[in-house]
Amino acid sequence: VTFKETKNRLTLELEGHAGQADIGHDIVCSSCSILAYTLAQIVKDCEACDKLKTYPTIVLEKGEAVVSCEPKEEAYAEVRYAFYVAKVGYTLLAYNYPQFVEVKIIGTENEKNND
Repeated sequence: VTFKETKNRLTLELEGHAGQADIGHDIVCSSCSILAYTLAQIVKDCEACDKLKTYPTIVLEKGEAVVSCEPKEEAYAEVRYAFYVAKVGYTLLAYNYPQFVEVKIIGTENEKNND
């Protein structure tokens, strides 16, 4: 699980399967997936409400997910908070299932907090 934040763009990327159980029975993979689907829906809602500068990138496939967007300045905090909530969820999964989930943070927030 990778979160990227640049000056104007927020991105979540997931790759692979958790491997905690067989596909379809893996609670860790299911948890990761529902967080990605939830963030994707929030980003779609933001796009529908004209809060994004451009169309978002949303890929939700088996073993891969990408949710990326460029919020308008006045909506940046709101959209960033949605990514933060997802990040908290993934961080909890990584804490409880460290052998299956790893969270990487790249960009602005990481540089500010030296995480």
